[in-house]
Amino acid sequence: MAHNKTSNLIIFYLLLSLPFFFLIGSFFVNLIAILISLYTLVWIILYRKFNLILKNHYIYFFPLFFLFIISSFFSEYRVSAYINSFSYLSNILLFVSLPLIILIDERKKFLLSKIVFIIVILICIDLWIQRIFGTNLTGFSIQQAGRLTSFFKDEQIPGSMVFKLSPFVLYYLFTQNNKSKIYNFKYLILLFVYFSILITGERAASILATLLIIFLIAFNFQKINKTKLLIYFSIFFIVFSILFNLKNSVIKERIFYTFIQSKNNIYLEFYKNSHEIFSQNILIGTGPQTYRYVCPKISDSCSSHPHHYIFELLSDSGILSPIFLIFSLVLFLLKNISFVKNNLSKSLMTSYTILFFFPFIPTGSFFSSFHMTLIWFSLGFVYSLKK
Repeated sequence: MAHNKTSNLIIFYLLLSLPFFFLIGSFFVNLIAILISLYTLVWIILYRKFNLILKNHYIYFFPLFFLFIISSFFSEYRVSAYINSFSYLSNILLFVSLPLIILIDERKKFLLSKIVFIIVILICIDLWIQRIFGTNLTGFSIQQAGRLTSFFKDEQIPGSMVFKLSPFVLYYLFTQNNKSKIYNFKYLILLFVYFSILITGERAASILATLLIIFLIAFNFQKINKTKLLIYFSIFFIVFSILFNLKNSVIKERIFYTFIQSKNNIYLEFYKNSHEIFSQNILIGTGPQTYRYVCPKISDSCSSHPHHYIFELLSDSGILSPIFLIFSLVLFLLKNISFVKNNLSKSLMTSYTILFFFPFIPTGSFFSSFHMTLIWFSLGFVYSLKK
């Protein structure tokens, strides 16, 4: 029993370290994710928790892994395909570990959310410093076209990072004592986080953050104070207007660029190439994350991945893989929200399940270890909100 408690404590501390490593780089993120996933696998086997996996409907995500393994076996790029298949399995086990093992205790959940909240606010403050002064706290400069990078040097990902960590921010703010200053200013803090995403110039993150606001308001509209909603909408409109009309406004530039790019969108070429690869490998694809190897054989307009989860799954692992993914997400969501009474928790589960895999905008790679670890980490936290 003491050994079990020590193991659980160690794995919890590993989980607490993960948000910090998201700021440093992929090596430590992958290492921590693998250690947690191995612990979860041993826990399932050693304590015979297979029924718990079945009972809580996590089983829905495992057929996709076996489909990836089959695709990898027949792939020309077998080693790379196997590595990416097991990367998916590692992320699913990380996802399982949060609600079932690590975050059963509400105090642990609150501590994790507090740490992530502090990190997110630090990134947001750093983004505004970089926007105003040209360099951030560590001396990194604004990138081409006014894009912000914060602590991520030349990687234009802080907006995506903040959005993907936003479930922790929402939980931390709404579980505060209603007499605390943070609780009283929670909506202003959320507006600050939202506009911090907008000034990065990341279109996908900005669209998803905007949709998140719309979804949460729609799902909780009956319980929202309409006077407060009007006040905060007015603040939103004023701040947005100011930022939009600033000289060299990155928000204005990105909106206009989106319309210009729509006439000659490079992503459409990536999708077209992915469809062509899929049409030649309908059943099992060419192997997980092999688009980067196969695409140059058929086109000069290629990237490391198609920038869309559905097209990537189709070309890399065949027609069944996106069907399996969609069905597993939908079934898992429906089964879980049926047991949740708290309307906010339901709306968070629904919103993030949709937005983390939103099919109508360009995405990262489904097999990217760093970004997919971040998504499954955050989604696991969301599904730990059972109360």
